[in-house]
Amino acid sequence: MSDFYSRRKMKPTGHATDLSSPSSKKDKKTVAFGRKKNIEDYLPKLKEQRHKKMIHRLIPLLLLFSFAILVVIYFISPLSKIDEISVSGTSSITDQEVINVSSLKTHESLWPAYFSKKKTEKKIIDNIPQVRGASLTLNGLNDFQLTIDEFKTVGYLHEGPHYYTILENGKIVDESRTVSIGNDPVFKSFKEGKALKLLIKQYALLSPSIQNAISEIEAVPSKNDPYLIRLYMNDGKQVIASIPTFAEKMNYYPDMVKKIGNRKGTINIEIGGYFEPFEQKEPDEEDFDEEDEENFNEETE
Repeated sequence: MSDFYSRRKMKPTGHATDLSSPSSKKDKKTVAFGRKKNIEDYLPKLKEQRHKKMIHRLIPLLLLFSFAILVVIYFISPLSKIDEISVSGTSSITDQEVINVSSLKTHESLWPAYFSKKKTEKKIIDNIPQVRGASLTLNGLNDFQLTIDEFKTVGYLHEGPHYYTILENGKIVDESRTVSIGNDPVFKSFKEGKALKLLIKQYALLSPSIQNAISEIEAVPSKNDPYLIRLYMNDGKQVIASIPTFAEKMNYYPDMVKKIGNRKGTINIEIGGYFEPFEQKEPDEEDFDEEDEENFNEETE
């Protein structure tokens, strides 16, 4: 009996599994193969993601590197140098004078000169009296344009054999010439100051026909009137006037000439108005008759 029970205990049951059997090994391989297959499925995706990240990181670096190369190429190329300098708006000064004062030169670096253009403009204005304003602009890729605004020339100061330009702002240019230019009047015995500035303003109020009739203006101040002037007209007559009332009274000059006719002499419009001929019958002054003097007073007062 004991052998029988012992044999029954030793007999394997149908529910037990032998792990060392071929079927169990096959199952293990199947599980392992499934896991391996899943990992291999993910590998291409991981590689693709890493590749994209690498490209995203490289693109900014490549762009920066390319930009740096382009900058270097630009600055060593002729495009970064000043090719041409042109000047416009000049009449009483030369273009070359403006360029010389500006210190701009062709074939020099473009951008340092461009970014310091305010200094260049101020330098031109400060060193050339005729210049009211200056503007430096970039024309095209590497050309500079200097646009000049000048003070108008109103006349020439005559001192000895020299003539000096007088500007509309009352400045006398310290550059002499041997002759005056154009139809602008010649000034004598004037200096920079209040009287000259006031005269320029009064002269600007005259009609163009009256301006063209004036040949010379001479300062002849007196104790009673420091603004007294003598005008030499193109028709041979002379006019005595005071600067503060010069324009108002001088505009009547054509009417005065009609009444005087062809006689040569001096018209005094400082106070009122009368005519004094150059040719005198006697050593004493030959005055206008009372009727003509009254007419002058009516016109000029």
